[in-house]
Amino acid sequence: MQLALVANPKSGAGRSPDEIAASLRELGHDVSTFTLDDADAAATSGADRVVVAGGDGSIGCVFAACAGTGTPLAVLPAGTANDFARAIGVPADFEAALAVAADPEADRIAVWGASIDGRPFVNVASIGLAVNAAEEAAPLKKLLGPVAYAIGAGIAAARGKHISTRLTVDGTEQFCGDAWQVLVASTGTFGGIAQLPESDPETAAIEAYVIEAGTRLGLLRQVWGMRRGGDQDGVRRFRGHRITVDVQPEPRWNVDGEVCELGDVTARPLGPVRVLIPHDADGSATR
Repeated sequence: MQLALVANPKSGAGRSPDEIAASLRELGHDVSTFTLDDADAAATSGADRVVVAGGDGSIGCVFAACAGTGTPLAVLPAGTANDFARAIGVPADFEAALAVAADPEADRIAVWGASIDGRPFVNVASIGLAVNAAEEAAPLKKLLGPVAYAIGAGIAAARGKHISTRLTVDGTEQFCGDAWQVLVASTGTFGGIAQLPESDPETAAIEAYVIEAGTRLGLLRQVWGMRRGGDQDGVRRFRGHRITVDVQPEPRWNVDGEVCELGDVTARPLGPVRVLIPHDADGSATR
């Protein structure tokens, strides 16, 4: 096969783009390498599939490029939490994921991501305590891995403040008031362990979750209950295809683990993209 490799050399797996390309060539394929800035070129290169090696932020960039061309996407999880790979069934082990990327018979599923004011994401974009949590976790990620996110979330819960927000879904206002956090989800995975309820990567609809302002003890209960798809009082949930979030005073968002200044935003579905996953011996998809 002709493979277009987009690799982020700064991601946590510690493998250089040249090393990954050499491994794919050893498996019998022709490989062209591209930088993240050239993700669109990779998707339009005529390759049989694009292979992305990086964290979820890198995957989102390449996902968006493939959404515009219909080129299949293979994911090599090389970040800290690798939430997207976990959500869709890509092996967490890098070598096992490499084998899927090189397998001409690998299964494919149609996966939807989302964009927030044109910035793509494949898991969750959030504002409020999630920004504080990401900043607290950042210096700990190399040392502690995914555990850093749990520590960052704990510090944020103890120190963070409410935000004032107005949420509109498909043109109808659904929430207006104070909140600890607002999350907009495609797959709904984040922090290495959490899974938001009802978020389905195989549907175009995106979800919004509002954790209403209250006591810090209540906040801890709500966040704990949302782990692994749990549901909690005080967490408002909405679904649609156009979600607008107006916030005061905080303009910063956590988009798949990367903090950026966006302010008031509108989120829309992005995709679908055919993503490669392994299959069992009988040929059925492994999910």
